[in-house]
Amino acid sequence: MSLHEFAKDLAHLEYVLPLLERGNPLSLPYWRQRVTALEAQQTLLPDGTKRVARLLKLFNEFERTGTGRRRDGG
Repeated sequence: MSLHEFAKDLAHLEYVLPLLERGNPLSLPYWRQRVTALEAQQTLLPDGTKRVARLLKLFNEFERTGTGRRRDGG
């Protein structure tokens, strides 16, 4: 993954993940997988490690509180 691809994916996930609090059209495992896929390249950006860790912390909070689950129970 190139620096540009990593930065683009990370920015997209930083935008999408807070929206999951309102309801999740896809499963949380899908979104977690998208974030964890970036862990191997997180050092491409100076603040990449911190940003990926923040997103993973957000997932942990979602899972702890049940936030971001599909409203139809899925």
